[in-house]
Amino acid sequence: MSSGISAHGTLLTRNGISVGELKDITPPALSRNPIETTVHTDNDDAFVVGVRRRGELQLKVNWLPSGDNASGFTSAWNSGSLDLYRITFPDSSFWLFSGYCIGVSPTAPVDTGLEATVSIRPTGGNIRG
Repeated sequence: MSSGISAHGTLLTRNGISVGELKDITPPALSRNPIETTVHTDNDDAFVVGVRRRGELQLKVNWLPSGDNASGFTSAWNSGSLDLYRITFPDSSFWLFSGYCIGVSPTAPVDTGLEATVSIRPTGGNIRG
């Protein structure tokens, strides 16, 4: 039997304030670059890993152009503010990191509501949880 849990109920805060109208969230991908260290006397390849890398946090929100209801993301993008983000998963575990809002991409499809995709770029220390 699977130990998987539903993603429903995942929450996001920016500087301690809940992000309202949150629809979808894609946490930052965690990766390290492999660095080959094989030498001529080795019969097998050898690697070490590089620095910890975090991809972008991507989220989709219902968007109100007149009110920047996406918890101030347009303002954060405009000012270039470094903000504190916390993703709390349904099992109460969490990721905590600082990042910059690097994109707000609104959409206005013909037969659905206004939405915006927001991109946050983590920076600094490791994601803590």
